[in-house]
Amino acid sequence: MKLNPISLSLLILLSACAVRGGPELDLGVVPDAPDGWAARPELTLAAGSDQAPQMISPDGWIKEFDDQTLEDAVREAFANNRNLQSVMAQLRAARAAMRISRAGLFPSVDFSVSGTDTENMSTVYDGELSASWEVDIWGRNLSLAQAGNAERRAAAADFAAARQALAAGVTQAWYDRGAAGISLELARSDLDRRKDTRRITDARFRAGLASRLDVRLSQVAVSNSEDRLEASIRAANNAARALEVLTGRYPAGQAVGAVDLIAPRALPSITAPVAVLTGRPDLIAAEARVDAAGLRATDARHAMLPQLNLNFTANATSGSFSDIFDPRTYIDAITGGLLQPLFRGGALLAEADRQGEQARSALFDYAQATLTAFQEVEDRLDAEATLERQVAATATAAEEARAAVTLTRSRYINGRSTIFDLINSQTTAIAAETRAIETRRARIENRINLHLALGNEPLRT
Repeated sequence: MKLNPISLSLLILLSACAVRGGPELDLGVVPDAPDGWAARPELTLAAGSDQAPQMISPDGWIKEFDDQTLEDAVREAFANNRNLQSVMAQLRAARAAMRISRAGLFPSVDFSVSGTDTENMSTVYDGELSASWEVDIWGRNLSLAQAGNAERRAAAADFAAARQALAAGVTQAWYDRGAAGISLELARSDLDRRKDTRRITDARFRAGLASRLDVRLSQVAVSNSEDRLEASIRAANNAARALEVLTGRYPAGQAVGAVDLIAPRALPSITAPVAVLTGRPDLIAAEARVDAAGLRATDARHAMLPQLNLNFTANATSGSFSDIFDPRTYIDAITGGLLQPLFRGGALLAEADRQGEQARSALFDYAQATLTAFQEVEDRLDAEATLERQVAATATAAEEARAAVTLTRSRYINGRSTIFDLINSQTTAIAAETRAIETRRARIENRINLHLALGNEPLRT
């Protein structure tokens, strides 16, 4: 049956009209970037541009800590961390998938040769050269190629986010190991202090100035301090192993970490909220996945439209094998075909719905990631001020507690304070000193997480 050109045009037009519109994505669900940060409105904003967000640490925020050994540890982690290498492999796989998605834009060409050898007959050789190409009338193959490119962009952003998270993890482990080392020295000092109390109490007992209860209480204090020392040794070793694993080393527990818990520098400026949207890798990845999902939804809708395929075939048959490679022996033909899906049990419509909902899901994920990013920055900026005050308060408490131990020890030797007074003062001192170490460590941790929340680069790439 011959198909009238008017009927053909009508078929295509009706098919196009039957396809429902794309997913209606409400971009209003994505929150707008505020003009500034509510927690620290007095800070100067470094906005930059949409294409190149300005960095508050052009050389990388690791430089703020002024520790070359820390920087070397971060670079070692970049080179040897297995998780980062895994993400890099995923990025390479996404690049390969992008190249695969582009293949539909080009013709496919195949060449085959076969030979038939039957009894009492000479061998006959057959050759076939074939090519086929789907004419991308509706841009379906282009949508798939663009979706592959969007997913490649998402994978690249995932790698950047993993790199930033690794640098933050190494820096945090570096100072965790430093804090554990300082706490270990504090535990040793406390044990020496408790042993000194036991020595004084034994002398007073021999002189008839202290009771056996005082001796036993002083020994209890020594034993508790020994327990604290062992726990501190274990914590220091665990922190060292955690740092070693992040840098790709065997967890032998030999890593040293920071020598001191330094005070982070004051922030000269802060990345603007709008720059966080354009510069934070996880948000870039989430936005790229919205693009990819939307393009795949477009492809699913176009699957219901007619498909035009062009085919070229050239065949040759000869009793001579060499003739198979002679273009003059081939008989060729060019054909074209139009395929219009009519009934697939609702599968095409269902797939279009599914891909549309996937696109909406990706958009909601992006909107939620944006809100979470803003929350993380606000939390860290708020903590900058409170932790600074906490560090000052705990430092004062630790200093006064140490002075109280010295005074109580003197009073105990002179018989003006009891063993209970001395033990309580020592217990208060170790608690205050431990708290002072923890707040200093927490302030460093908060600054690291602030840079991570802002999407700042740890080192210049």
